[in-house]
Amino acid sequence: MTENILWQTIKILFFDFLGEVLYFPVWWYGSGLKRMFLHTWHRVRALARNLALKIMLRNLFRPMFGQYDRAGRVISFFMRLLLIISRLGVFIILSIIYLSLLFIWVLLPILVVWQLFANFIFLWKP
Repeated sequence: MTENILWQTIKILFFDFLGEVLYFPVWWYGSGLKRMFLHTWHRVRALARNLALKIMLRNLFRPMFGQYDRAGRVISFFMRLLLIISRLGVFIILSIIYLSLLFIWVLLPILVVWQLFANFIFLWKP
């Protein structure tokens, strides 16, 4: 027997929608979380590279601008130390922000489901 094309379309769309809804948590906490973690890791590594923390630490005791006298060495040391401390502060703050976004990624579906459930219970209370 042949079924109505409209009825077949409705069944296919319903099962497709149901499959997507059921697959969402698997994707969110599976490959989606992996991609988000890798993205966060690459962003933190790029941040460290852009702030040049390794280079600043490597050149901490070298004089700046070719000033090899005692005053030039002391000024260069403290100037680079100040730059390292400030750049390290920026690195720590931005890394915390990136990790917070990853943490929000993990908690967001749980929070949404909890709020939906809490609002549903609130609506049905007499």
